[in-house]
Amino acid sequence: MKTRRIIETIEKTALPAAAAPWDHCGVQVAAARDDVHALAVCLDPTPDNVVKAAALGADFVLAHHPLLLQPRYLDRVDAHHEVVRTLLTRDIWLYGAHTSLDANPAGPVAWFADELALEGRRVLEPTFTRQRITHRIVGMGAHLAAVAALPAVLKARAGDDDLVVSCNAEDWAQLEVALRALPDGDRPMLPMAPEYPAEVWGIGIIGDLPAPLAWDDFIRRVGQLVPLDGATFCGSPPPVISRVGYCTGSGSSLASDAFAMNADIFITGDVKYHTALDTTGPIIDVGHFSLEEEMMRRFALRLQEDLPDVRVTFIPAADPLRPLAYARSVTDGGRG
Repeated sequence: MKTRRIIETIEKTALPAAAAPWDHCGVQVAAARDDVHALAVCLDPTPDNVVKAAALGADFVLAHHPLLLQPRYLDRVDAHHEVVRTLLTRDIWLYGAHTSLDANPAGPVAWFADELALEGRRVLEPTFTRQRITHRIVGMGAHLAAVAALPAVLKARAGDDDLVVSCNAEDWAQLEVALRALPDGDRPMLPMAPEYPAEVWGIGIIGDLPAPLAWDDFIRRVGQLVPLDGATFCGSPPPVISRVGYCTGSGSSLASDAFAMNADIFITGDVKYHTALDTTGPIIDVGHFSLEEEMMRRFALRLQEDLPDVRVTFIPAADPLRPLAYARSVTDGGRG
């Protein structure tokens, strides 16, 4: 499969326009090859993960985190140098889908909300609004099946002899070309009021549980989804939880937004000391790794469905942060 098709498929879910302005999403390292037979998916483009991808015969590596946020010379031999050297000598593409993936509330980032069955979901920090448009195509009602099968079409319906077609605004130019190539494609295509509402993308998700849960029951449910052995907590535990906000990775800056939207609890990673000290609501820090590792695993499954002719492999990793365990001696006075 052509590299362009791989990137187009990734970007249907991880829309570059929705990424945070400071981020660097997209191709990180280009390769000369134009055909991709094997795609490796991982959370981080570490030397270990890239070597594993090469050993699996991957032609293309998709990572969540970018290689770097700013360009850097290869002026010293370190982990960055090793990653680039492996990619270039093996002719492997590297693509980073960072906040472009985080910002899709209907994408793999929603796995936690799906498992909790959160209702009435909204994003905490909007980054992009995707407009939808609708056109009435005069006299093309007989071609409903052919038009509905076009990839860019969200919905097509017949209205008398006419055809009503909806798509994302950015897809209209491409769709119009495809429509013009069909029989009767020279008919007038008239703009209408959109039949689909605009779609808001952004970082962080908030929604309501199907039924309120007592604190202990909620923690047990979260513990079924992510490991809590290294989790930390700040704020006061609410007796009952109805509304949940969360942000994968490092999202403690969105805690105040979640509480302003009446979240009973906020879940994220990398909570800093002063954020914990000043919080106006309860925050569970499950670490940067766990929510995003599962997100990428599920993205790999989705990509395998979307790319049946490509072998897609998820490369699992371990959280680099882990609880410190040591045996206390009598001489240390029992101090931890």
